Amino acid sequence: MKANSNHIARMRWPLAAALLAITVGLGAQQLPITTLPLDHAFDAHPAAAGADTLIHVSLWQRSPWTGIPSAPRTTSLALTSPTGSSAVGWGARAWSDIAGPTRMTGVHMGLAYKSRWTERWNLSFGLGLGWMQYSVDGNQIELEEAGDPVLGDTYQTVGVPDASAGLLVSDGKFMLAVSASQVLGAALPVFEGSGRDSRLESHLRAMMSYRFERGDWGWTPIFQAQHLRPIPAEWSAALRVDKSQEFWAMAGYRSAGAGHLGAGVKVNDQLTFSYNRNWATGVMAQVLGGGHEVVLGFTVPR
Repeated sequence: MKANSNHIARMRWPLAAALLAITVGLGAQQLPITTLPLDHAFDAHPAAAGADTLIHVSLWQRSPWTGIPSAPRTTSLALTSPTGSSAVGWGARAWSDIAGPTRMTGVHMGLAYKSRWTERWNLSFGLGLGWMQYSVDGNQIELEEAGDPVLGDTYQTVGVPDASAGLLVSDGKFMLAVSASQVLGAALPVFEGSGRDSRLESHLRAMMSYRFERGDWGWTPIFQAQHLRPIPAEWSAALRVDKSQEFWAMAGYRSAGAGHLGAGVKVNDQLTFSYNRNWATGVMAQVLGGGHEVVLGFTVPR
Protein backbone atom coordinates (compact mmCIF):
# COMPACT_ATOMS: atom_id res chain seq x y z
CA MET A 1 0.00 0.00 0.00
CA LYS A 2 1.39 3.37 -0.96
CA ALA A 3 0.09 6.69 0.26
CA ASN A 4 -0.42 9.42 -2.30
CA SER A 5 2.25 12.00 -1.48
CA ASN A 6 0.10 14.77 -2.98
CA HIS A 7 -2.28 14.40 -0.05
CA ILE A 8 0.41 15.04 2.55
CA ALA A 9 1.37 18.63 3.11
CA ARG A 10 2.51 20.91 5.89
CA MET A 11 3.56 17.84 7.88
CA ARG A 12 6.73 17.83 9.89
CA TRP A 13 9.11 15.28 8.44
CA PRO A 14 9.10 13.00 11.52
CA LEU A 15 5.35 12.53 11.09
CA ALA A 16 5.91 11.76 7.45
CA ALA A 17 8.53 9.20 8.41
CA ALA A 18 6.13 7.54 10.83
CA LEU A 19 3.41 7.50 8.17
CA LEU A 20 5.77 5.98 5.64
CA ALA A 21 6.48 3.14 8.04
CA ILE A 22 2.77 2.33 8.07
CA THR A 23 2.02 2.67 4.39
CA VAL A 24 4.98 0.68 3.09
CA GLY A 25 4.08 -2.54 4.84
CA LEU A 26 5.69 -1.61 8.15
CA GLY A 27 9.01 -2.92 6.90
CA ALA A 28 10.65 0.06 8.59
CA GLN A 29 8.79 -0.23 11.90
CA GLN A 30 11.90 -0.56 13.99
CA LEU A 31 11.87 -1.48 17.66
CA PRO A 32 13.74 0.94 19.94
CA ILE A 33 17.49 0.47 20.34
CA THR A 34 19.10 1.05 23.72
CA THR A 35 22.53 2.43 24.54
CA LEU A 36 22.37 0.84 28.01
CA PRO A 37 21.93 -2.88 27.24
CA LEU A 38 23.61 -4.17 30.41
CA ASP A 39 21.11 -2.35 32.62
CA HIS A 40 17.91 -3.83 31.17
CA ALA A 41 18.86 -6.75 28.94
CA PHE A 42 15.43 -8.41 29.19
CA ASP A 43 13.84 -5.65 27.10
CA ALA A 44 15.63 -7.04 24.03
CA HIS A 45 16.65 -10.57 24.98
CA PRO A 46 14.12 -12.95 26.59
CA ALA A 47 16.86 -15.38 27.70
CA ALA A 48 18.10 -12.69 30.13
CA ALA A 49 15.24 -13.70 32.44
CA GLY A 50 17.41 -16.62 33.52
CA ALA A 51 20.59 -14.63 34.07
CA ASP A 52 19.74 -13.25 37.52
CA THR A 53 19.25 -15.13 40.78
CA LEU A 54 17.35 -12.23 42.40
CA ILE A 55 14.16 -10.36 41.57
CA HIS A 56 15.11 -7.35 39.46
CA VAL A 57 12.91 -4.45 38.32
CA SER A 58 13.97 -1.88 35.73
CA LEU A 59 12.34 1.28 34.42
CA TRP A 60 13.63 2.41 31.03
CA GLN A 61 12.91 5.83 29.53
CA ARG A 62 14.24 6.83 26.11
CA SER A 63 13.68 10.20 24.39
CA PRO A 64 15.83 10.57 21.26
CA TRP A 65 15.72 13.43 18.77
CA THR A 66 14.75 16.13 21.25
CA GLY A 67 15.24 18.74 18.53
CA ILE A 68 11.90 17.92 16.89
CA PRO A 69 8.37 18.07 18.38
CA SER A 70 7.17 14.62 17.26
CA ALA A 71 10.23 12.63 18.30
CA PRO A 72 9.82 9.04 19.53
CA ARG A 73 9.41 8.39 23.24
CA THR A 74 9.84 4.93 24.74
CA THR A 75 8.96 3.77 28.25
CA SER A 76 9.32 0.23 29.55
CA LEU A 77 8.81 -1.42 32.92
CA ALA A 78 10.36 -4.88 33.21
CA LEU A 79 10.65 -7.49 35.94
CA THR A 80 12.76 -10.65 36.03
CA SER A 81 12.68 -13.23 38.78
CA PRO A 82 13.88 -16.72 39.65
CA THR A 83 11.35 -19.48 40.31
CA GLY A 84 11.28 -22.45 42.65
CA SER A 85 13.72 -24.13 40.25
CA SER A 86 17.28 -22.81 39.99
CA ALA A 87 17.19 -23.66 36.28
CA VAL A 88 14.13 -21.56 35.39
CA GLY A 89 13.59 -17.81 35.48
CA TRP A 90 10.70 -15.70 34.27
CA GLY A 91 10.22 -12.11 33.16
CA ALA A 92 7.45 -9.69 32.28
CA ARG A 93 7.43 -6.27 30.69
CA ALA A 94 5.00 -3.57 29.64
CA TRP A 95 6.09 -0.92 27.20
CA SER A 96 4.96 2.02 25.09
CA ASP A 97 6.60 3.65 22.07
CA ILE A 98 5.13 6.88 20.68
CA ALA A 99 6.26 8.56 17.45
CA GLY A 100 4.15 11.39 16.07
CA PRO A 101 0.65 10.08 15.31
CA THR A 102 1.64 6.43 15.85
CA ARG A 103 1.80 4.46 19.08
CA MET A 104 2.92 0.93 19.90
CA THR A 105 2.09 -0.56 23.29
CA GLY A 106 2.54 -4.09 24.48
CA VAL A 107 2.85 -6.61 27.27
CA HIS A 108 5.24 -9.52 27.17
CA MET A 109 5.98 -12.48 29.42
CA GLY A 110 8.77 -14.98 29.06
CA LEU A 111 10.41 -18.05 30.54
CA ALA A 112 14.12 -18.83 30.43
CA TYR A 113 15.73 -22.20 31.04
CA LYS A 114 19.33 -22.07 32.24
CA SER A 115 21.78 -24.95 32.19
CA ARG A 116 25.49 -25.30 32.88
CA TRP A 117 27.02 -25.81 29.45
CA THR A 118 30.48 -26.49 30.82
CA GLU A 119 32.20 -25.95 34.16
CA ARG A 120 32.65 -22.32 33.13
CA TRP A 121 29.79 -21.46 30.79
CA ASN A 122 26.06 -21.06 31.42
CA LEU A 123 23.59 -21.38 28.57
CA SER A 124 20.11 -19.89 28.80
CA PHE A 125 17.23 -20.29 26.34
CA GLY A 126 14.29 -17.88 26.51
CA LEU A 127 10.84 -17.82 24.93
CA GLY A 128 8.39 -14.95 25.24
CA LEU A 129 4.74 -14.44 24.31
CA GLY A 130 2.72 -11.27 24.42
CA TRP A 131 0.25 -8.88 22.86
CA MET A 132 0.99 -5.67 20.97
CA GLN A 133 -1.36 -2.87 20.02
CA TYR A 134 -0.60 -0.51 17.15
CA SER A 135 -2.47 2.77 16.80
CA VAL A 136 -2.60 5.71 14.41
CA ASP A 137 -4.30 8.99 15.32
CA GLY A 138 -5.49 10.50 12.06
CA ASN A 139 -6.49 13.70 13.86
CA GLN A 140 -2.80 14.50 14.38
CA ILE A 141 -2.04 14.37 10.65
CA GLU A 142 -2.66 17.60 8.79
CA LEU A 143 -3.61 17.02 5.15
CA GLU A 144 -3.88 19.30 2.15
CA GLU A 145 -7.26 17.74 1.35
CA ALA A 146 -9.59 16.78 4.16
CA GLY A 147 -11.20 13.34 4.24
CA ASP A 148 -8.39 11.34 2.69
CA PRO A 149 -9.89 7.85 2.09
CA VAL A 150 -6.64 6.11 3.10
CA LEU A 151 -5.80 7.96 6.32
CA GLY A 152 -9.17 9.16 7.49
CA ASP A 153 -9.45 11.51 10.46
CA THR A 154 -10.16 9.01 13.20
CA TYR A 155 -8.22 6.96 15.72
CA GLN A 156 -7.34 3.59 14.18
CA THR A 157 -6.05 0.72 16.31
CA VAL A 158 -5.36 -3.00 16.01
CA GLY A 159 -3.96 -5.61 18.39
CA VAL A 160 -1.92 -8.67 17.45
CA PRO A 161 -0.12 -11.51 19.25
CA ASP A 162 3.66 -11.32 19.53
CA ALA A 163 6.49 -13.74 20.30
CA SER A 164 10.24 -13.71 20.80
CA ALA A 165 13.01 -16.24 21.38
CA GLY A 166 16.70 -16.12 22.14
CA LEU A 167 19.88 -17.60 23.60
CA LEU A 168 22.30 -16.18 26.16
CA VAL A 169 25.78 -17.49 26.96
CA SER A 170 27.68 -16.14 29.97
CA ASP A 171 30.43 -16.92 32.45
CA GLY A 172 30.21 -13.95 34.82
CA LYS A 173 32.47 -11.69 32.72
CA PHE A 174 31.54 -12.55 29.14
CA MET A 175 27.98 -12.33 27.80
CA LEU A 176 26.64 -13.12 24.34
CA ALA A 177 22.92 -12.73 23.68
CA VAL A 178 21.11 -13.34 20.39
CA SER A 179 17.37 -13.09 19.90
CA ALA A 180 14.55 -12.69 17.42
CA SER A 181 11.55 -10.45 18.15
CA GLN A 182 8.15 -10.18 16.42
CA VAL A 183 8.70 -13.69 15.05
CA LEU A 184 5.01 -14.28 14.30
CA GLY A 185 5.00 -11.65 11.55
CA ALA A 186 1.44 -10.69 12.42
CA ALA A 187 -0.65 -8.65 9.98
CA LEU A 188 -1.64 -5.13 10.99
CA PRO A 189 -4.80 -4.15 9.10
CA VAL A 190 -4.88 -0.63 10.55
CA PHE A 191 -6.55 0.60 7.37
CA GLU A 192 -9.08 -1.37 5.35
CA GLY A 193 -7.39 -3.69 2.87
CA SER A 194 -3.88 -3.20 4.30
CA GLY A 195 -3.60 -6.39 6.37
CA ARG A 196 -1.92 -8.55 3.74
CA ASP A 197 0.89 -6.07 3.08
CA SER A 198 1.21 -4.48 6.52
CA ARG A 199 3.08 -6.99 8.65
CA LEU A 200 5.48 -6.80 11.55
CA GLU A 201 8.98 -7.67 10.43
CA SER A 202 11.08 -9.92 12.64
CA HIS A 203 14.01 -8.23 14.37
CA LEU A 204 17.30 -10.07 14.73
CA ARG A 205 19.39 -8.75 17.63
CA ALA A 206 22.77 -9.58 19.10
CA MET A 207 24.76 -8.19 22.03
CA MET A 208 28.24 -9.12 23.24
CA SER A 209 30.24 -7.79 26.18
CA TYR A 210 33.29 -8.74 28.24
CA ARG A 211 34.49 -7.15 31.49
CA PHE A 212 38.26 -6.90 31.84
CA GLU A 213 39.53 -6.35 35.37
CA ARG A 214 42.59 -4.85 37.01
CA GLY A 215 42.36 -4.25 40.72
CA ASP A 216 39.20 -2.29 41.54
CA TRP A 217 38.84 -1.11 37.95
CA GLY A 218 36.98 -2.79 35.14
CA TRP A 219 36.39 -1.90 31.49
CA THR A 220 33.72 -3.49 29.36
CA PRO A 221 33.51 -3.26 25.55
CA ILE A 222 29.90 -3.66 24.40
CA PHE A 223 28.88 -4.51 20.82
CA GLN A 224 25.31 -4.61 19.51
CA ALA A 225 23.73 -5.35 16.14
CA GLN A 226 20.14 -5.28 14.88
CA HIS A 227 18.61 -6.13 11.53
CA LEU A 228 15.15 -6.17 9.99
CA ARG A 229 14.12 -6.09 6.37
CA PRO A 230 14.50 -3.92 4.34
CA ILE A 231 16.63 -1.65 6.58
CA PRO A 232 20.39 -2.25 6.47
CA ALA A 233 21.82 -3.85 9.60
CA GLU A 234 22.73 -1.37 12.32
CA TRP A 235 25.55 -1.80 14.83
CA SER A 236 26.81 0.06 17.86
CA ALA A 237 29.96 -0.07 19.97
CA ALA A 238 30.59 1.31 23.45
CA LEU A 239 33.14 1.18 26.24
CA ARG A 240 32.04 1.18 29.87
CA VAL A 241 34.62 1.82 32.64
CA ASP A 242 33.73 1.13 36.27
CA LYS A 243 35.26 1.22 39.74
CA SER A 244 34.28 -1.84 41.77
CA GLN A 245 31.03 -1.86 39.71
CA GLU A 246 29.78 0.95 41.94
CA PHE A 247 30.46 3.92 39.63
CA TRP A 248 30.80 3.81 35.87
CA ALA A 249 31.13 5.99 32.81
CA MET A 250 30.69 5.05 29.16
CA ALA A 251 30.98 6.35 25.62
CA GLY A 252 29.79 4.86 22.35
CA TYR A 253 28.73 5.29 18.75
CA ARG A 254 25.93 3.92 16.54
CA SER A 255 26.34 3.28 12.82
CA ALA A 256 23.05 5.09 12.17
CA GLY A 257 24.90 8.29 13.08
CA ALA A 258 24.73 8.95 16.81
CA GLY A 259 27.23 9.16 19.65
CA HIS A 260 26.56 8.95 23.36
CA LEU A 261 28.17 9.66 26.72
CA GLY A 262 26.84 8.54 30.05
CA ALA A 263 27.41 7.51 33.64
CA GLY A 264 25.84 5.41 36.35
CA VAL A 265 25.97 4.73 40.05
CA LYS A 266 25.08 1.91 42.39
CA VAL A 267 23.28 3.85 45.09
CA ASN A 268 23.13 0.87 47.45
CA ASP A 269 22.72 -2.91 47.25
CA GLN A 270 19.23 -2.47 45.79
CA LEU A 271 19.20 0.68 43.64
CA THR A 272 21.14 1.63 40.49
CA PHE A 273 20.79 4.61 38.17
CA SER A 274 22.22 4.99 34.63
CA TYR A 275 21.99 7.91 32.22
CA ASN A 276 23.16 8.43 28.64
CA ARG A 277 23.13 11.62 26.58
CA ASN A 278 22.85 10.97 22.84
CA TRP A 279 23.82 13.20 19.92
CA ALA A 280 23.07 12.81 16.24
CA THR A 281 26.14 13.26 14.03
CA GLY A 282 26.72 14.49 10.51
CA VAL A 283 24.13 16.49 8.58
CA MET A 284 21.27 15.06 10.70
CA ALA A 285 22.64 16.77 13.81
CA GLN A 286 21.16 20.09 12.69
CA VAL A 287 17.67 18.55 12.57
CA LEU A 288 17.51 15.82 15.20
CA GLY A 289 19.50 17.34 18.04
CA GLY A 290 20.29 15.12 21.01
CA GLY A 291 18.41 12.74 23.24
CA HIS A 292 18.24 11.19 26.69
CA GLU A 293 18.10 7.64 28.01
CA VAL A 294 17.63 6.66 31.65
CA VAL A 295 17.45 3.30 33.41
CA LEU A 296 16.45 2.99 37.06
CA GLY A 297 17.08 -0.50 38.44
CA PHE A 298 15.91 -2.05 41.68
CA THR A 299 16.95 -5.43 43.08
CA VAL A 300 14.65 -6.96 45.68
CA PRO A 301 16.72 -8.15 48.67
CA ARG A 302 16.46 -11.76 49.71
